[in-house]
Amino acid sequence: MIIVEKYDYKKIGLKCGLEIHQQLDSKTKLFCRCQNKLQGTRAPDFTLKRFMRPVLGEMGTYDEAMLTEYEKGMSIIYEGYNDVICTYELDETPPFQCNNDARRIALEVALLLNANIIEEMHVCRKNYLDGSVPCGFQRTMILGKDGYINLENGKKIGIDILCLEEDAARKIKTENKINYFRLDRLGIPLVEVTTDPDINDPQECRECAERLGLLLWTTNVKKVLGSIRQDVNVSIKEGTRIEIKGVQKLDWIPVLINHEVSRQLKLVEIKEEIEKKNLSPKDIPNKSIDLSKVMAKTNCGFIVKGIKSGKKLFGINFKGFKGIFGKKLMEDYRFGTEVASKVKSISGLKGLIHSDEDLKKYKFSDSDIKILKSFLKSENDDCFVLVLGTKKDVDRAMNVVVNRVKLAFKGVPPETRRALENGNTDFLRELHGGARLYPDTDSKAIINKLEEIKEIKNNLPNYPWITIKEYSKKYKMEERQIKELIFTGNLNLFKNLMEIYPNNPVLIVTTLLETKKALRRDGKEVDHIKNTDYKDIFSLLKKKEIGKEAIEELMIFKADSPELTIQQIIKKLMIKTISIEDLNTIIQKIIDNSIELIKKKGIRAMGPLMGEVMKEVRGRIDGKIVSEELKKIINNKIKE
Repeated sequence: MIIVEKYDYKKIGLKCGLEIHQQLDSKTKLFCRCQNKLQGTRAPDFTLKRFMRPVLGEMGTYDEAMLTEYEKGMSIIYEGYNDVICTYELDETPPFQCNNDARRIALEVALLLNANIIEEMHVCRKNYLDGSVPCGFQRTMILGKDGYINLENGKKIGIDILCLEEDAARKIKTENKINYFRLDRLGIPLVEVTTDPDINDPQECRECAERLGLLLWTTNVKKVLGSIRQDVNVSIKEGTRIEIKGVQKLDWIPVLINHEVSRQLKLVEIKEEIEKKNLSPKDIPNKSIDLSKVMAKTNCGFIVKGIKSGKKLFGINFKGFKGIFGKKLMEDYRFGTEVASKVKSISGLKGLIHSDEDLKKYKFSDSDIKILKSFLKSENDDCFVLVLGTKKDVDRAMNVVVNRVKLAFKGVPPETRRALENGNTDFLRELHGGARLYPDTDSKAIINKLEEIKEIKNNLPNYPWITIKEYSKKYKMEERQIKELIFTGNLNLFKNLMEIYPNNPVLIVTTLLETKKALRRDGKEVDHIKNTDYKDIFSLLKKKEIGKEAIEELMIFKADSPELTIQQIIKKLMIKTISIEDLNTIIQKIIDNSIELIKKKGIRAMGPLMGEVMKEVRGRIDGKIVSEELKKIINNKIKE
């Protein structure tokens, strides 16, 4: 269980903002006519290799995050499919006309968010150097500005910008400094919703993210796992903006924010501590020392093994930094971890060793430590850092270490961090800036006509929080169940099934949420069960041609045999309803064989006998009827 510390958020000046990315459910991609559909685990038909280089932005400068990616020295292999990937994705063809269906969905979202619609949209290029886009940039358009969304307490959270843009390729793996990307996701249209930093509490941020997600899922967006992604921006008064990417679950949001608050507060403390020591960035050495020869016979086995294999051990000493690298920033996360995660991200080396740690755990002897301190000229108030690797990797790693230590004098450096499941984050890249954005000369301006905007505005769906309260009252259900129906894309199906089988909303909800979830957990392909299959099942239930106990069995069979209809499955399973008379015959037979049990337990024999009867009639008649008839016959037997 993660323990989350609480803070006086007003006092520390907490500000949060959200960036929500949601894929749209148009038939084709945004700038080509390839189908808008992921290919799952299907093997690719071809691969191609590319290298990425930074390019100047519109202002004639390089984006810092792009330079960081370039320093990693990564190459990229793209995996594609002959039938669903065209030359546009491969950066061999200019963009086609913008997908009009996707634009209309984005307009609907913008209007629901009370945004001002941009009459003349211009396509821009947003540079990416991580390889996620073969051409090195993502095409994006600002569609709406200056909107808002209301929280339950009435507070307005501003919507800064709504963009219509193309999704990036999906990363498959990283091996030997090669990033592998699959091109089926590249170009899928999505909206990016960016809020103002109006959120001042972690729970408020969770509520805002949930409301934005609910609103998006009431429109024609993809309602599958992974189709919505959310990033959280966090800052405090004495800190700076940190972007946390990859926040997969709503419940992660408060934990991640609190841990980031802790990290920023502790980094500010480090800044104040080194200021008290009258240290300066000028005191930070720029060169490290080669320790390979003097430590070739250390007791530390992995260092000896590394040096023998041709690797180098370098060290660097930071005067006055004793205790800084060991300072706790978040749960199980120290400043040394912070530096090491940046080293790993940029240089590829697994980590580093620093003297704030217990060096004995690495098998360093007292003599080893004495030698290290002597060669590095490290005194009692200092902290030294060791890095092992190839000369090229160590030089890159030490450069990262030095630069990160220099940033400690500023407090909290702006950066993009990756969300981890334990509520912590680690370094992903430098924070992107405006230097990576510039106009796309391959695309014409796109006009949003006033008549079209009015037509879409007149046909907007209800806000989901209104629907949730209406459905909860109408069907006597918990609000969380309605939310889950929306977030699983089942709300319209629920409404349709209620028209067929109106007397038992709980059964429908259980089927669409709990039963589906359980079957998916068991490895069943529940996506093979279509909406028409559910309608057929509940139509048969209404006609009393099956009992509700047959629902799960039918779903399992359909998941395994998607080519069969529900009627064909019923014939195959030989599910046939039975009359009350036939039911009583079965019950009587079971009771006749259980006289001793009834004599001993009386009506308490209902439990085991119900199980015996259900083995015979499951799925062929409602369990409630079975219970009533069984109870009646047992009571008659007791009276005899």
